[in-house]
Amino acid sequence: MNDYWVIVADGAQARFMALERHDDAPRRAMLRLVESAQLSNPEHTVSGRRDASKIENGRDPGRSKAPPHGYADHRDSHDTELMRRFAGRIGKEAAALAANRKAATMVLVADTRMLGLLHAAFEPLAKTGVALRELARDYTWCTPPQVQQHLSENGLLPGAH
Repeated sequence: MNDYWVIVADGAQARFMALERHDDAPRRAMLRLVESAQLSNPEHTVSGRRDASKIENGRDPGRSKAPPHGYADHRDSHDTELMRRFAGRIGKEAAALAANRKAATMVLVADTRMLGLLHAAFEPLAKTGVALRELARDYTWCTPPQVQQHLSENGLLPGAH
């Protein structure tokens, strides 16, 4: 049983890490954050956005006799919908981890926009008794030891005993 799971996410990827206890290690290294799974959102990467960027936003030149008119391509709402779907996938993966490995606490780390979308996705998990903690930061670029240090400094993970 891992008491703490950490999920670090942005619009393109989500990393799942477990806080593992190693009794044979020195005292300062007894608790180690270990990455166990990763999800990616290929529609949010640069190549996935390239297709959507071919549409030009602005004014229709009005090739007919009608006056020109403006139009919008709704890229922001489309991007938000892609991120909402990805947040749902993250929530399902977290629910499976909690059910299989009996997680007591999940720490969500994401930028404010993604964190807002994760709230709805994690609502069913919170109802099962799993404690949810969160931090509005982008730590997807950090290694697991760096994430552990940042979260320990913010009081979201226990330090070594």
